[in-house]
Amino acid sequence: MPRKEPKTLRVASFADGRRKIIAFKRSAYWWSASEGAYPLSAALETIKEQGGWVETIPNPNYRPKGLFG
Repeated sequence: MPRKEPKTLRVASFADGRRKIIAFKRSAYWWSASEGAYPLSAALETIKEQGGWVETIPNPNYRPKGLFG
């Protein structure tokens, strides 16, 4: 079964150029390698504390379906 790619991605950006994609699975959760999954609201506070912000960017992997696709 093909994975559905969203048209846009939510990305956490940091001043030093780091970016992390925020994945939404069933609910809004953020994944951290050190801390596991935790709610997005807590992640937003963490991102802001680290001097970052959240952007919405076009997904480079998004392939719109054709007429018969």
